[in-house]
Amino acid sequence: MTANTMQSVTGHSKLILELSIDSFGIVTRKNPELGRRDTLEGTLLTQVYPGIKVARVSVPTELDSYEQSLVESRMANLVYQGVQYKLAGASGAAKDGRFYFVDSDHAKDIAERFQHWPEAAMVYFSILISDCKTVIEEINVTVLVVKDHVLGTNDCRGWLRESLYRKLQLPQDRFAQFRLAFDAREPKQAKGAVKAMSDRAADKLGVDIILPESSCKPELKGSGKFIPQAKTTGRLIQGPVILGIKQSSRKTFYGSSYTLAENASEEALRTEIIPPTIEEVRQVRKAWENGDYAALLKLLGRNEEEEIGFDDSFDTESFDEAAVTASQEGCDPSEAVLLADKSGSAIRIPFVANQLNRKLARWAFRAMTGGTLRLPAFALADDGVLVEHGGKILSASDWIPKDSAITSLTSEQSLCVRYPIRMQEDLLPVRHLRDDELVARLSEALGKAELPEGLIHHILRTQLRMHGTYILHSEMAAKNGGDFDYDTICTIPSDQFPRFVAGRIAYGEHFTNPEKTKTKARSLWWNVHLVAMKARGNKIGTITDLKTSCVAAGRIDKAYELVIQLQNALDSLKHKVSVDEGVVSEIRKQVTPAPWLRFKRERRVSDMPMHLEVANTDKVGRMYNVVRKELGDLEQEKMAMEDFRGLFTGQTVSKEMFKECQLVNNIFGDIATRIAEREASLRLELSNAQAFWEAVRQGEDKELRKSAVLARNKAQAAVWESEKEAKQQFRSLNLFMHFWAQGKEDNRAAWAQGMAHVVTSGKGTGAALFHSFPQEVVDAFAEQTGGTSVPVRRPKTIDGYVEFDEEQRAYLIEIIPNPGSEDTKKAIFLFQYKGNRQLVFEDTRISPFGADPS
Repeated sequence: MTANTMQSVTGHSKLILELSIDSFGIVTRKNPELGRRDTLEGTLLTQVYPGIKVARVSVPTELDSYEQSLVESRMANLVYQGVQYKLAGASGAAKDGRFYFVDSDHAKDIAERFQHWPEAAMVYFSILISDCKTVIEEINVTVLVVKDHVLGTNDCRGWLRESLYRKLQLPQDRFAQFRLAFDAREPKQAKGAVKAMSDRAADKLGVDIILPESSCKPELKGSGKFIPQAKTTGRLIQGPVILGIKQSSRKTFYGSSYTLAENASEEALRTEIIPPTIEEVRQVRKAWENGDYAALLKLLGRNEEEEIGFDDSFDTESFDEAAVTASQEGCDPSEAVLLADKSGSAIRIPFVANQLNRKLARWAFRAMTGGTLRLPAFALADDGVLVEHGGKILSASDWIPKDSAITSLTSEQSLCVRYPIRMQEDLLPVRHLRDDELVARLSEALGKAELPEGLIHHILRTQLRMHGTYILHSEMAAKNGGDFDYDTICTIPSDQFPRFVAGRIAYGEHFTNPEKTKTKARSLWWNVHLVAMKARGNKIGTITDLKTSCVAAGRIDKAYELVIQLQNALDSLKHKVSVDEGVVSEIRKQVTPAPWLRFKRERRVSDMPMHLEVANTDKVGRMYNVVRKELGDLEQEKMAMEDFRGLFTGQTVSKEMFKECQLVNNIFGDIATRIAEREASLRLELSNAQAFWEAVRQGEDKELRKSAVLARNKAQAAVWESEKEAKQQFRSLNLFMHFWAQGKEDNRAAWAQGMAHVVTSGKGTGAALFHSFPQEVVDAFAEQTGGTSVPVRRPKTIDGYVEFDEEQRAYLIEIIPNPGSEDTKKAIFLFQYKGNRQLVFEDTRISPFGADPS
């Protein structure tokens, strides 16, 4: 195959350039991640600044002081392909060392938008770069900014007139998360959530959008003036706006977790968490023993969809299509073949067994440490009301009792749970308001003895009982860190978990995080690179697990100390606070990690011990032992791939076809082996670094401890980065296999038979066959065993193809339409084949739309 001449994509204004800076300050072009949104489509940024060039730059998360100086210097002087880029800000990925740069022509404008405030740019640049489901540009819109709680607003929650709701195709009974760019004279941006106000109310006020000051990021300068038609002080801004909607409220469920289970009372654990978990474990075991894979996959799949913050593990064979959007129809290949096979032998294919083991291990850890609860989840909203009645504007904010909630739950009470859970006090007990009390309190809040029934119905439907929302008073929401910019919460209803709720109420309030007046951090703009480097590293997860170990060890005093440090970690970028590493280090010396935590990333249930020695104070550990015993050992003996050779017969495979199948299999094996070897090498380095740290951590030599922990952290960061790269490389390899096989439309059954014979002649797992001809494998099992074929979920192909260059590097060539000019061809590097076989492909190019790719 020969390489085509490709147009450079670096000049395509809507593409995000991926760069990295290593510890020596050297800049390289990163391979775009498959499926990651690497264009500015759907963002406010490209609407506000047409033609802006954006680079997403990755830097190492672990550096010594000299290396950091090199990286900061390069960040301040970043030039790539003749374009000078300046640091503009970040998103939530700042903790992973990823930042956004823009071309120097636009850098000044971005700095001015964020008031030359580095910390604000790090936190709020995401407003401009967020991917919105819907973005509209309106030429003449009136925005009113008022103080929080005025006109029924609340913390980060405003109003949108109903005609804009319709234009955005939002039902009026939905709570919606928004992003907004406005004010052409002094550019501003805002974020948060909105409810719908009637056009009558909007017309009476002479506005289209009402924002609380807390939605404007960074905070606005100066003060407002009296607005006669609104009868309040505020800022009235008229002109063009760009409005984006990220999501809207819906009903859903969360799964439980160990950070929740550790806060349950002993009685709730014994009667409400462990029994239903054991029941589901028995269902899983029964389905496994009976070979009822339809029931098994339903149980495992439901739990995966509801998982919260579960740390996925590296898996060299995972059929991971997360990077390439897949259709919602069909199953992944390993599931499909289990459903189609009536003989029970498909589970013994190494690839299928590995896939199912991975799913089982993920499910088992969550079940054994958090239970299998399904908790109703909602968007957290406020009680703000704004209506027009009798020619007057009526509004109210924070009028429901602080101990109450407005919810669709039918129970009398519930616990409101927001992640991350810092302590048991974060589980907020509230009672549920019924309509009779709600309407009476509403009338009082609006200053009307009686309200028309139609108006009450309108308020309940569009502002108080919105679909998929859970409404709290702002002071209650703030107790566990919540506000109304579209936080999501889950609930523990009292009708399902009466003892859990009663236990939390009986526990009371043992600790209140000492609220100090926090000063917002504000550095000079020329230190923006230093601020960015300080934003790296995510201590939230490690502190949370250390806190969990304290709870397990019965050291609640130390757990409460870590609550303060956890909150500092959450606030560190916005405020002048930081994690006290001395406190964390001292607690780490005193508290042994909970033994079950180390099994969070296991890939097989059989690698999770049947019993652990745990303290009596370790509720989660004791639950692990009970549930693990019930689960037993779910292991199936694997068969050699040779045992499945007879599945495919009856086709004529030419020598040329057979050689090409051998080549593709060899490519798959070559790349997979290199990835696995690199992974094993880095894990060995981490193991050695961890052992050295454990040996010196209690010593008196402070410098030795410091260097040991840095080496350990670097090794851990290298493993995590390698895992991310490995997943991406396997996605690339799997996509190549898919494209190659999809090109075999003529005599496809013979190609599948040829690949099957090649794969079953080797000692691999069969992954290459499943990634190339999955549907054919499923069909063959159904035919041979008398089962029913199941459609395989296929990745969504792009308008493009795969090709190799003269150095045996494979590229995914994506065609990006440019209306009015030549289409752009974006080349995404997939892998480089370093084997000994000659590349003899006819072609792997596919164009799903029927266009000629050449």
